[in-house]
Amino acid sequence: MVGAAAVGAVTLSACGGGGEKTDGAASPSGPTSPTDVAAAADVPVGSGISVDTDGVQAVVAQPTEGTFTAYSPVCPHQGCSVNPAKKQFVCPCHSSVFDLATGDVTGGPASTGLTPYPVKVEKGRVIVG
Repeated sequence: MVGAAAVGAVTLSACGGGGEKTDGAASPSGPTSPTDVAAAADVPVGSGISVDTDGVQAVVAQPTEGTFTAYSPVCPHQGCSVNPAKKQFVCPCHSSVFDLATGDVTGGPASTGLTPYPVKVEKGRVIVG
């Protein structure tokens, strides 16, 4: 019985133990100035895209028609990059789920949401920063 408990403890620690990112891993660059990252038409309604333009890495979404959001792609759990998936962002490492409209965590193990970036649409282009 002790052996099974020890194996379980090793398995949990390998999965990060549910703690937030503290390893100091490099984070993608956030916007330091307004950056044109995509055509608004390229961001599907009810979904999002990942962008990496001029050193700015972000996930951009259009939760409802004409409403755009942008966030750091870094999952606050352990620093993996989230991916757009239908009406949410999902972390492929430990399956944390985030709301497209708010960036709030809707399923753990992450306990905090994604970091928001300023976003606007000008002349049909999505500007982050």
